[in-house]
Amino acid sequence: MMAERVVSPVFVGRNEELSELAAALDTAVEQGPAVALVTGEAGIGKSRLLAEFARSLDPAVRVVEGTCTELGSDSLPYAPFVTVLRRLIRVEGVLPGPYRQLARWFPELGEAGDAEGGKHQLYEEVLTLVERVAADQPLVIAIEDLHWADAATRELLGFLARNLTQAGVLLVITYRSQETGDGLLGPLLSELSRRPRTTALRLDRLDRQGVSRQLAAILGAEPDAATVRRVHERSDGNPLFVEALARAGERTPDSLRNLLLHGARSLPGPARELLRIASVAGGRVGHRLLAEVAGQDGVGLDALLRELVDRSLLRTAGDGYDFRHALIRHVVYEELLPGERARLHARYAEALRDSGAHAELTAHAYAAGNRGLALSAAHLAACRAGGTHAYEEQVRLLDQVLELWDPDVNLEVDRIDVLTGAAEACMLSGDYVRGIDHATAGLAAVDERREPERAAQLLEHRGRLRHRLDATGVSDWERALELLPAAPDSVQRGRLLGVLAMGLLPEVDRAREPFEEALRIGRCTGDSTVTVRGLLGVGSMTRDLGMLAQARTLAERLDSHDLLMTVPMYEAMLHAKAGDQRRAIAAARDGIRHARRYGLGRSRGAELARYAGRSLILAGQWDEAAAVLRESLQDDPPPLSRQALLVLAGYLSLLRGDVSAAAVEHDGGGSLFLRHQLLCLLAVAQGDPERADLLLDRALADPALTRIYSSDARPVLVAGALAQRARLAHGAGEGLRHRVAERQAELAAADATLGVDGRLDRAWQIMLHALIEDDGWDGAAESWRELRQPYELALSLYHGARAALAAGDRPDGTARLREAARLAASLGAAPLTREIALLRRPRPAQDGLTEREHDVLRLIAEGLSNRQIAARLHISPSTAGVHVSHILTKLGAATRTEATAIAFREGLAGSAPA
Repeated sequence: MMAERVVSPVFVGRNEELSELAAALDTAVEQGPAVALVTGEAGIGKSRLLAEFARSLDPAVRVVEGTCTELGSDSLPYAPFVTVLRRLIRVEGVLPGPYRQLARWFPELGEAGDAEGGKHQLYEEVLTLVERVAADQPLVIAIEDLHWADAATRELLGFLARNLTQAGVLLVITYRSQETGDGLLGPLLSELSRRPRTTALRLDRLDRQGVSRQLAAILGAEPDAATVRRVHERSDGNPLFVEALARAGERTPDSLRNLLLHGARSLPGPARELLRIASVAGGRVGHRLLAEVAGQDGVGLDALLRELVDRSLLRTAGDGYDFRHALIRHVVYEELLPGERARLHARYAEALRDSGAHAELTAHAYAAGNRGLALSAAHLAACRAGGTHAYEEQVRLLDQVLELWDPDVNLEVDRIDVLTGAAEACMLSGDYVRGIDHATAGLAAVDERREPERAAQLLEHRGRLRHRLDATGVSDWERALELLPAAPDSVQRGRLLGVLAMGLLPEVDRAREPFEEALRIGRCTGDSTVTVRGLLGVGSMTRDLGMLAQARTLAERLDSHDLLMTVPMYEAMLHAKAGDQRRAIAAARDGIRHARRYGLGRSRGAELARYAGRSLILAGQWDEAAAVLRESLQDDPPPLSRQALLVLAGYLSLLRGDVSAAAVEHDGGGSLFLRHQLLCLLAVAQGDPERADLLLDRALADPALTRIYSSDARPVLVAGALAQRARLAHGAGEGLRHRVAERQAELAAADATLGVDGRLDRAWQIMLHALIEDDGWDGAAESWRELRQPYELALSLYHGARAALAAGDRPDGTARLREAARLAASLGAAPLTREIALLRRPRPAQDGLTEREHDVLRLIAEGLSNRQIAARLHISPSTAGVHVSHILTKLGAATRTEATAIAFREGLAGSAPA
């Protein structure tokens, strides 16, 4: 994707600094002249911060800016102040005054004085002019790039800072802390920093989220996670580099290349050569390694390194060095000729041969063309990466092993072993598509008849990968079971039964038997992996938390973090079904923390985030839910997890009233019934309840509805019942009421086929019955109150209030609305808050509708025209039109459709007279 804009139109990641500058100006106005020092590296956004600050100010505040030039001591003395003063005099309309020295620069100030007036008089005149302007209105003087300031500019700036007394003056100074020129800037900065009204701001690099926001603004669309990760890594979070890379894709643009190479090209020969050698290291390089490759050490090497550090090309990092920016290293490396690169990589490889740094040795040996050395080193590095949970790195290295494969190199494993290991590593890293390719390649190479167990293992891996990718792994597991010898107590058979049962969920009836058989085999053989899977399955189906506790104890003893991370999923699911969202959230969040620690954040962590997000939404902790979902989506999770997370994010957006975000975020799907719940409610929110009913029809027609957990299916039925209420509110007529009644009967019939899967599911069932029958709202509210789910409680109170008001019980209805309004407001549930507010308004029936107008309103609600109303009531069409006009006025409705909606909401649209 190529950028549409050069600069991000959105100011990203500097809100705190912007607030501090605003506070510094307040200090200057209220207490006396103030200084703000803004530091940061090139491209970090110092100028953008000043521009946004100036844009945010009241028009009554004058802002003048001057910039020091890179020429430094060879530039015009006082260059930034000349710009500032010219702006004050010519643009701001300052009247002439006694400025004899300044008149030498600006003739419009009058006759120039003698040069003998001296520097002191010049400084006094600048001071007088600045204070005269500030006496009229607040003044911000911005001096940019002070690191390039000439001596005269530095001296005048120090004079102003020491001698200003007029309130309302803020001096804002930007500089690069690593580029302070000849070192004379240090004393001035030290003096300014010690002043009582000085604010010091350091601009740091953007984190990945900030880079994502900047890219979105530049590109005009949300970037994919891979793009964000690539640009963040290459730019190191520097906004200027982000902008350049957004425009250039993979290529480093020439303009940015020239900027980055400026410092390197100005180096003397030996220092430039050392910088090139350091660039070949690929990142941080230890001092001893650099010395060995460079072929020198001691004072001479130290002097070269000191020059590179002083010029901010390198920086010290522990016992070695790193480039100040990854992009600087990249462009310096790109400048090397192919032969130079190969020779330097070979020197690094030789220096690393016996170091145990297998990954680094792999990279250098490969770049040097030594394929045999690169192959053996890559295999050792892959084993180490897997042992330290660096699964993405393990996959990359195993891919390299496969690329370099040579049967004559002794690795003590064959190619099928490598493919099997790569498939498993992909499963742990979350790269399911690549893992499927590796497992398929392994299956193509293995002989099923001679090695059925080996083929079954590959089928198990591929099935797990396919299941996590798109839930299609069952056929692989069933085929693997067919290949295995008919040994009833085989451990491998037990493991396959366990993963098969997990894959069959949430179809409980199909999963029950393989789960029970896996548990039997696990206990019989003593295999902990099989036992854990059996305990999780049987425990979840019987809602036995004790079994899950046993599974956790066993899993913690195993060297399988993937299986250990499965335990909190089942714990979170079981706690959620029991209505204990607090414990569900704790289990899921604990799992997420461990998943990230073990390198499983993108795979298992994303699945756990789904459990945490849903329970946080139900518990009313919406800000935390949004944060969990957003953070997990930024990790670029696999498609199935991503879709489920997007559906949850869309549902949360819908509850908050952001319909457009909900419509975007649900795109791509998710689990069938969670997605149908969102789509149904989204159609209602978009004012299209008939489309919501069509979506509900699809869900009711799906045979899986009766096979999944009822706690997953029943919220869809509740969404359908809400859609039926919306249909009645948006339409009229006996035909519609008949169709709605038929649909409600279907919902009740579907409900009757489902069991009750815990307290949460029971609460959904009570609410469903209340929606269908418009009765039992006390029970619904009490159920949600016991479960501490504020949104569902507020929704039940709202509908209960409508029923009470329709029955004429205004005190009860008002009390319900009052509590519902408080809950909805505390959540930020904007749509529900609006509906409650509408219902709390005085009933239109109390606004003077006559009996005849009630008759006409009922016929309007049936969709009759004025002429049809006249015929039904035996009055003239013009009289009917007058009645309609009066009704619209009294109801405060703009259209007949709005009047119809109010009539149904207020219970005024009963059966029309014959």
